[in-house]
Amino acid sequence: MRRTIVIGDLHGCHDEAVELLSRLAVTSSDRVIFAGDLVDRGPKPRECVELAMQHECVLGNHEEKHLNQRRRDREKLSPDHLRTRESLGDGHYSYFSSLPKVIRLPEFGAAVVHAGAFPGVPLEQQLDHHLLHIQHIQPPHPKSFWPSKAPQGYAFWTNHWKGPERIIFGHSVLDRPLVTEWAVGVDTGAVFGGGLTAVVLPEWKLVTLPSRDSSGGRKRLAKYDVGCGVKAFS
Repeated sequence: MRRTIVIGDLHGCHDEAVELLSRLAVTSSDRVIFAGDLVDRGPKPRECVELAMQHECVLGNHEEKHLNQRRRDREKLSPDHLRTRESLGDGHYSYFSSLPKVIRLPEFGAAVVHAGAFPGVPLEQQLDHHLLHIQHIQPPHPKSFWPSKAPQGYAFWTNHWKGPERIIFGHSVLDRPLVTEWAVGVDTGAVFGGGLTAVVLPEWKLVTLPSRDSSGGRKRLAKYDVGCGVKAFS
């Protein structure tokens, strides 16, 4: 069986991505999937997009935001988002528009999404907001909160998700990969100095490459429990 490699949020960390692919000795027979959020924060957003265009990727909330704000006045964009916009061309936006929100991996009983999934809802019926943004929830209520703003009784979505697919996701910056029976989180904050993580199937082997740079900054991030002793940053 050929390998499938799922890589966490790049956020402009192109050099780390190339080095990680080299370390994994990726060949043309391997399937590589990026978990979205290719752009913003880090130094090389355009290069990250063009790297993903050579493989597969799910839509991230940062790509969604750039699609929604493409015609917004420059003066209304944050400096970071303006820098990304100025590095992209029409072909990159067309690529964002083509990205799926779910990539199923039935041979592994798994699926890749950017942020996660709401329990009890088939992946094809998930709200886009959940696939791209979900964090702390309290089912059956659909609203999701950042960890730092979640009301009492809300918990990270992985504490509620019971399959049937094992979800591989990014979006939430973790202090180390999150591994549960039904979820694997691979955003370890490369742009914040936390390293770039991949999960390699069929072995479900985790590989984290140390970050070369922490130009995205971590000074305002705080840790919150998400389960299994892992912390998320918000």
